[in-house]
Amino acid sequence: MVTAYDPARFYDRENDLLTPLFYRADRAMRESGFDPSGRFGPFSAAILDYNPVDLNCLLYRMEMDIASIYLTLRQPSTAGQWAARGARRAEAINRLMWDEQSGLYFDYDFQRKCRSQYDFLTTFYPLWAGIASPEQAARIAARLPLFERAGGLQTSTQITGDQWDAPFGWAPLQLIAVQGLRRYGFQEAAERIRIKFLFMLMHDFTEHGTIKEKYDVVAARSDLSASLQFGYGTNEIGFGWTNAVFLVLYDELSKLPHECCVFRRAE
Repeated sequence: MVTAYDPARFYDRENDLLTPLFYRADRAMRESGFDPSGRFGPFSAAILDYNPVDLNCLLYRMEMDIASIYLTLRQPSTAGQWAARGARRAEAINRLMWDEQSGLYFDYDFQRKCRSQYDFLTTFYPLWAGIASPEQAARIAARLPLFERAGGLQTSTQITGDQWDAPFGWAPLQLIAVQGLRRYGFQEAAERIRIKFLFMLMHDFTEHGTIKEKYDVVAARSDLSASLQFGYGTNEIGFGWTNAVFLVLYDELSKLPHECCVFRRAE
């Protein structure tokens, strides 16, 4: 489902100008890293109306990490305060962002007091953070066909021309999904996604000699010219997070010798 908004909030038609609110929201959208997508309406211009599920999961993990640090420092009272903050945030994520009908987590629109219904790969963040119940994790794993394609997981189910929507895939979200699935025991699904993504990168590398920032996971290649309309027109070479995720996922091959043989044959 595409998220909509009132264009008059962001575009002054009479004067043919973008409004100050649009520029403020645009800065927030770019700071989020998801620049752009249709996740918060066209060009994510309504981002300031939303409480994002991924940001809250990251804050939860930070709060629990801080609690652990204070325990190590033998300050249990302060550790308890941070753990309580994390627990309150986890409860709010499950109460506001979990959608029982669809079996996915969504961003929460606090202006309209409803979930966005925009299928996005950030639904795996609560699994990665460990705040989903086993039943919720199973529901999300069952919805993998929404995102899974030949080269891994596409970022959303919407083709908008934005670089953070279908058919594009991004390395960090592959890792979040794989680790989240593994955390709840969905080893086969996690392994399948890992192999798809690694094989796409390795096959594309043998053709071009580089690792790129983003990929078309439907076509399983780094050539985006046919489908990318909005975002950064270049596909950066040697991009840090793709390199890092590749190394993390590829390092696991040493534990599974039969998979190494698969990759050698593919090369």
